[in-house]
Amino acid sequence: MFDQEPFGVLEIENLLPNLRGEGTLGKRKIEIPYSLPGDVYDVYKFGKRKVFYKWNPTHLEQRSSSPRCPSFGECGGCSGQHLPYPDQFKLTSGPILKGLENFNPINKGLSPAESPYSYRNRMDFAVFPGRVVGLRMSGNFRRIVPIGNCSIQTDWANSEMPLFQKLLECFPELEYDRKKETGYLKYLTLRKSVFNDDSMSILTFTEDFKNEDLMGQVAEKAKELLSAKNIVFCFNRKKGEISASGEAIAIRGNVYLIEEVWGKKFKIPFDGFFQPNPKEFIKILEFIRSKIKPAENLADLFCGSGFFSILFGEKFSRILGIDIVSSSVSAGEEFLQDIFPDKKIEFLAFDLFHKKGLEKMSSANLPWKDSVVIADPPRSGLSPELCTFLNSNPVSQLIYISCNPENLLRDAHILEESYQMEEFLLCDPFPQTPHLEAVSIFSPKNR
Repeated sequence: MFDQEPFGVLEIENLLPNLRGEGTLGKRKIEIPYSLPGDVYDVYKFGKRKVFYKWNPTHLEQRSSSPRCPSFGECGGCSGQHLPYPDQFKLTSGPILKGLENFNPINKGLSPAESPYSYRNRMDFAVFPGRVVGLRMSGNFRRIVPIGNCSIQTDWANSEMPLFQKLLECFPELEYDRKKETGYLKYLTLRKSVFNDDSMSILTFTEDFKNEDLMGQVAEKAKELLSAKNIVFCFNRKKGEISASGEAIAIRGNVYLIEEVWGKKFKIPFDGFFQPNPKEFIKILEFIRSKIKPAENLADLFCGSGFFSILFGEKFSRILGIDIVSSSVSAGEEFLQDIFPDKKIEFLAFDLFHKKGLEKMSSANLPWKDSVVIADPPRSGLSPELCTFLNSNPVSQLIYISCNPENLLRDAHILEESYQMEEFLLCDPFPQTPHLEAVSIFSPKNR
């Protein structure tokens, strides 16, 4: 496989929380994805200044779980289909439960996924010349693994993919060639509402395509072939490797998707975030609904288009939402004002990770001691500065939702200055991956 002698032979000794196997070669620990204890690999060493390893299996243990996806092991999306799901969840949740022992919450819950497949309501596929539609290869961003059927996305999305292939067949060389800088189409994004029948196909083109006569022909054929209720064309710069982003027009339907939770409708912009697995995330919402306390104000940090404000805002007289994405903030404020016309609604667009953003939040003139704060930050978690702000302005209740529970626990150590962790729930909306979701309820100390 490699034109050199192996650096050594490695046997996998154990599995890690990231679902990779680990073995020892000399004094070095090496992780190998998709492996099991007892697997043996020839290991090859490359590089001088920056050393990296590659490997070739010489013995693989019998697998007790068969991956559904034929591209598993090549595609960089899933990392756990070679393991029975209960084993995955035990591995991924173990370190979180161990770290939780430092806080001793009154109640802690553990909720594995009910459906480990067909759960993602959004998938982004790269489009390459030759009608290649797929996902980035594991460990190699420049190579694409063709995907005809993705086992973790919705059944509707899998039915839309062959229709998209038919569209490509009608327009030779429509796909953007990143080396030659020819063609136009870079990404296909499929989004499906879970609690109603709304759906969206988003085609991301280079920005010069909007001035081409060909666009009209592609639009008409897309409406003829694709089944999505909403078809969106968006345009961004040639060098930008970002899907579903930029100037957008609706070829059919709207530039937003409608989702429903508890009978309430959410207008999700084509480029807006929504939970990838709403059915599992409902568990977190029900947990919050059972624990949230009455107060005068709600501060929804990292609010997006107001997801938590819409669900829980009826309990408060004033709602403050803060997010860095101005389009989401505008949509959220407009929607909240329609739902709660008698409440004081204020949605602001600024960066909560920046010093000036915290200064703006300080000037929001919110009586923090009579406020519930819901914070749903990105994977990086809350910044030390934001934790310090919350410590200096203790709120009546802090509800912290995290797609990176390890960072939640990290931030909890800072928040201990002013808060006590009372409740904790760990869920798995992302089966076949190492990622989990958690929510923790903090109450102020000495109040």
